Amino acid sequence: MDNNCPDSIVSSKSSLRKSILLSFFLVLTIGGIALNVIFQHIIRKTLFNEGLAPDVVESICGYFAVIGFVTTIAGVFIILCIAFFLSETITRPLKKLTAGMLEIAQGKWDTRIRIDSRDEVGQLANGFNFMAEHIEDALKNLKASKEYNDNIMVSVPSILIVLSNKLNIFFTNRVFEKLHDQFPSFTLDRFITPLEDEIKKNLKTGETLKKDFVVAPGPSDIRLIFSAVITRISGTTPESDNEEKAAVLLTITDITERTRMKEMVLQSKQDWEDTFNAIPDMITIHDKDFNIIQANRTAQETLRLPELYPGKVNKCYRYYHGTDSPPQDCPSCQCVVTTTSSTYEIFEPNLEKFIEIRSIPRLDGNNEMIGIIHIARDITQRKQMEEEHNQLLKVVTRGKIEWEATVDTVTDFIILIDKELKIKRCNSSFARYAGVPANRMVNRKFYEFLSTSDTAQRGHCEDLIRNEEPMERTEVKTADDHWFYVSQRPIRDKKGNYLHTVVIATDITGLKSAQQKLKQSEQDLKRQVEDLEKFYEMAVGRELKMKELKREIRRLNSELSQLKENELVKT
Repeated sequence: MDNNCPDSIVSSKSSLRKSILLSFFLVLTIGGIALNVIFQHIIRKTLFNEGLAPDVVESICGYFAVIGFVTTIAGVFIILCIAFFLSETITRPLKKLTAGMLEIAQGKWDTRIRIDSRDEVGQLANGFNFMAEHIEDALKNLKASKEYNDNIMVSVPSILIVLSNKLNIFFTNRVFEKLHDQFPSFTLDRFITPLEDEIKKNLKTGETLKKDFVVAPGPSDIRLIFSAVITRISGTTPESDNEEKAAVLLTITDITERTRMKEMVLQSKQDWEDTFNAIPDMITIHDKDFNIIQANRTAQETLRLPELYPGKVNKCYRYYHGTDSPPQDCPSCQCVVTTTSSTYEIFEPNLEKFIEIRSIPRLDGNNEMIGIIHIARDITQRKQMEEEHNQLLKVVTRGKIEWEATVDTVTDFIILIDKELKIKRCNSSFARYAGVPANRMVNRKFYEFLSTSDTAQRGHCEDLIRNEEPMERTEVKTADDHWFYVSQRPIRDKKGNYLHTVVIATDITGLKSAQQKLKQSEQDLKRQVEDLEKFYEMAVGRELKMKELKREIRRLNSELSQLKENELVKT
């Protein structure tokens, strides 16, 4: 039996039964004596009235007194037996109730009393069992609630500190213990001291307060940022109660990582905005109703946009096109309908610029259209450069045509060959000389159409071409008895890389023939001079003839000089 049970319950031993038996005994005894006395008085009086002698009356009364005493004793005994049985019947369920209560008091909440009667005692037992069931359920719920709260207290990431109305610590959870294990120099005072003013204000007004503060856990450079919530515990009035009791709950959360993440997010947001504003293209974000809801700095300055905020009407066509309605066949407007990207170039009179516009659909998490992203790039300078390039291309093309026409009209042969002596291009003069169309000569060997009869000279020319060396004008005689002045130079790009070799050949067959005729005439003239000199020596009137002969010689020398000058001019 539990030592905490009251002594009156533990020491009581059928006191109700004793009371019942003692009551019955006293009532029967007193009642029996009283009845005997009354009965003796009635008999004595009756016998005296009948005139019997006093001795007879006393004898009869003594007889009846003995019979009454025996009868009274027998009746008391019988009644006491009956009372004992009845008291046992009454006190037995009461004993069960008392034992059940003692077991409940000892914590045996599954205790139940079984009494098979339907009287008040049976109803009392049923009520007791009902009460015990409800108490057991309530305790189970209370235990589950306690475990739930304990789990919450354990799993909650914040430090919980309960303070009394006198700022004494009543309770703290395990989060502080873990923090203390990590930083042994940490104490609860490091949290309470920075919040002392707010705690006193809360005790005074009951207002819930919040405060962020920084704690240095040790001599290192580590700084922890905490957020505290000071809350009044419900039902307390510490300012009017001198009794010390729980009054304030401090909920302290480590927000170091959250603060750092917030700073990183803010920095990322700032970096994104700086990048967004640094882009030279106009970028505007539109909703489905063609309202500009966000724009970078370039767009704001170029379009002269007002301040933007959600819900404000800023129609894009008003700022881009200067109109009160979307232009017909606007690709950006079609992007809202088709939900596909589009890119196009236009000249916008409102901006006086050529712009390249790219429209990109904006979709939400359900892949539904919520607007577009509008990227407009100023391509005016590019268009001007393209126009200048087109004009330059026309000039170059015209120059190329004129150059090709000029090259084709030149009587000299112009041929482009590579190091393998393959023809890459030639003019019409060379094609006519070879008797083959120019396009059919491409990638054919150069010496198939123009080859020297001198094998050594041909090898020298080929070596110069392969070694990328130039060759000055050289007289070359071909196998078909044609004479040419041939020169060649390598062509290189801007980086000095070899491209082709250009060969220029001038037909000097006629010049060579004239030179040969002049040489033959010179030889004939020399013979004539010799004959004249002989004749002069033999002729009469030598002086006269000599003068004529000298004049003839001067004339012939003059003609010879003339022929030489003409020959030089032709070359």
